[in-house]
This record gives sequence, C-alpha cells and structure tokens, in this order.
Amino acid sequence: MKLSAVCYGRNDNYGGHFLESALYSLNSMLKTFDEVVYVDWNTEEGKKIVTDELHLENRDKLRVFHVTPDLVKKITNGAPTPPMCEVLARNIGIRRATGDIIFSVNSDLIISTREQIDLMCQKLEMGDMITLTKQDVELEDLKKQFGDETDIQHLMPVIFGVWPIQKRLMIPILSMNKELMLKQPEDNHHVCASIIQACGDFQVAHRETWFKIKGFEENMTKRLYHDTNVQYKVIMSGGKILASNTPHIYHIEHERNNSPENTNIIKHSYPSTNDEEWGSIKYIG
Repeated sequence: MKLSAVCYGRNDNYGGHFLESALYSLNSMLKTFDEVVYVDWNTEEGKKIVTDELHLENRDKLRVFHVTPDLVKKITNGAPTPPMCEVLARNIGIRRATGDIIFSVNSDLIISTREQIDLMCQKLEMGDMITLTKQDVELEDLKKQFGDETDIQHLMPVIFGVWPIQKRLMIPILSMNKELMLKQPEDNHHVCASIIQACGDFQVAHRETWFKIKGFEENMTKRLYHDTNVQYKVIMSGGKILASNTPHIYHIEHERNNSPENTNIIKHSYPSTNDEEWGSIKYIG
C-alpha cells in the first residue's frame, strides 16, 4: 500500500526553533513514507516557505501546497482566524494526498522506520484510526547527539530509549468504539474519544475513512480539541480508535500558546458540518 504523510507549517519560528525541528522531522518522513504532503499556511509575503529553507533528502517524494495570505482570505471569506489555522491546512493536505493510508502528523515529530510503520499498518482496519503516544525530546539533545546528521530514525530508540527496535506486531494498549463510549455519560465522551493526550500529533486511517468523515471540522479554527473531535467522528461512524505506544515516535519539545482566546471550545460534530468542498477544493487544484 502507498503511505502518505500530511503535515503543515508556517515560517514564523513557531515554538522558538521550528526550522531546526522541521529539518529532523521532514527528513524522517521523507525516508519512511511514499509521499509527504506539506501545506505551507499563510507565511508572510517576502519570506521563504519552510521547505525552501531546508536541506531535505528524497525531495522527489515531497509535494508542497503554498497557501498565500491572499489565498487564506479567499478560503476563510475574510473571517478572522489565527495566523496558523491547523484544521484547514490539514484538510488541504488530506484531500490531495494520494496514498491508500494517510497519516496526519506534525512537523516536529521524528517518525519510526518504514519497517515499524508497515507492521503497524497491518493492524489498521478499514474504518478505524490509530493514534500513537510520543516521547518528548529536546532539540539541544538531538543536536548534541547528531549535529547536522538527519538520518537518525534507527538510532533514536538506542540513544533516547524506551522501546527496542526488533520486529514485532503492534499490540494496542487502549481501544474505544461506539458501544463503549455511549455507555458513558455524555460529559465523558470527549475523554473517551481522545484516549490519550495530544492524540492529534499522529493520527492514521485509510483514505476512505478520512473522506467518509470529511476530515477535520473546518469551523474549529483555533487550537486544540479538533483532533479529539475527528476521533469522535470515526467512532460514531462505526469505527474504532486504537491507541498504542509502538512504533515509537519522538516529539521535539517547544514553547506553546494555549491561551483561552486561542483555544477551541470542546464539541462533538457528527455527522460532519463540512460541506462537499472541504479541504478548500474549489480554491486549490
């Protein structure tokens, strides 16, 4: 099966060292996946987009969609949105990814080797979604260990520990389905759907599943909770959420801005409120 990764970013030095983190992250993706779809959202005019700033191997696997500030205004109808609108950027990538299985991931993750990812995909059934826990690492520790070397996937578990490299099938540590969730009070559905903290860092499903639920809810334009909502939609559509700690992925730590005014309200949307043109299909070819 063809595997596509979708990620996004804006050249605004998010977290204090976005370019350096993206260098490690995107190189790991380009080594593991058959296709990497990078959506540059709203980088200021006159600045290079992130992928043009970086030395990336396997660029033939990279597809870039540049959503300029003028295009952002058209997509949002001029409505006020944060400078980086995650759900719209992710949906643009998901809608255009060509893989049989699509990974929605962040541009500050170091992804496992293809061998480990393939073993995980063997456990992914149509209609379901898998999310992975992650281990945080500091950028300075990466630079100390590897310097400018970016071919580091196979060394991460050795140096930063936790899980061995040997072949093994993924054993889910947690799962959630509609029957189990609906037994809980409605106030608990958010926790049930999320299963793990920061589930949106790594979410994977078959292409058909993403299209069935119409991706992320495009009216959740701020930070947080849209990732839980997409898992809620999978569950309500009859699928399962599997959360696992293997294969191991690493998250490069950074500063955050989770102020209340920049945070979505917790809500559940099923069926999707997105229309058939989700993913900005009429604005971007």
